[in-house]
Amino acid sequence: MKILIATTNIGKIKEFQEILNKKKIFEIFTLNDLNISVDVEETGNTFEENAEIKATFYSKLSKMPTISEDSGLVIDSLNGEPGIYSARYGGENLNDNDRVELVLKKMTKIHKEERSARFISVICGVGFGSRALFSRGELEGFISSSKQGNKGFGYDPIFSPIGDNATLATKEIDEKNKISHRRKSIEIFLNKLIKDKIV
Repeated sequence: MKILIATTNIGKIKEFQEILNKKKIFEIFTLNDLNISVDVEETGNTFEENAEIKATFYSKLSKMPTISEDSGLVIDSLNGEPGIYSARYGGENLNDNDRVELVLKKMTKIHKEERSARFISVICGVGFGSRALFSRGELEGFISSSKQGNKGFGYDPIFSPIGDNATLATKEIDEKNKISHRRKSIEIFLNKLIKDKIV
């Protein structure tokens, strides 16, 4: 089955490919593969709404079954920030490192036991049946007091899973993929496709 992964985020694409290619069910295309450069505005108030907006838009454009994902970091002591705004937290002009620094600055006076957080990944698939399919994966952890590691992307340098003092940015991709919120969401989504006999 030919499917479109509707993201231009290289880190996300690698994670999808790493996990989905092992199943040998799909022929995976990206927006770049199809020369699609148009953006869609994410106007939803939840990860689910934004994932569906993107999947619907790019499925119509590509005429292919499309998987879109919306994900982010939810920090309890910051009232759920950055949440659905994780990729553009602090403004469009900031890069990943700037956003990491912004979070660390906001949490300077927050004690370790109050630094709980989780990564959330919501996947929406459109074009696999008569209705949109959803899955959700979460990875619980906490925000470190400083950056560690140079692997991964986004907020990985300051996020440590529960029971682990090392951040995700210190881990090899295989190690990270075993526990990642995105892997959980992808596997739940795949199981739904298999259970419903879509693939």
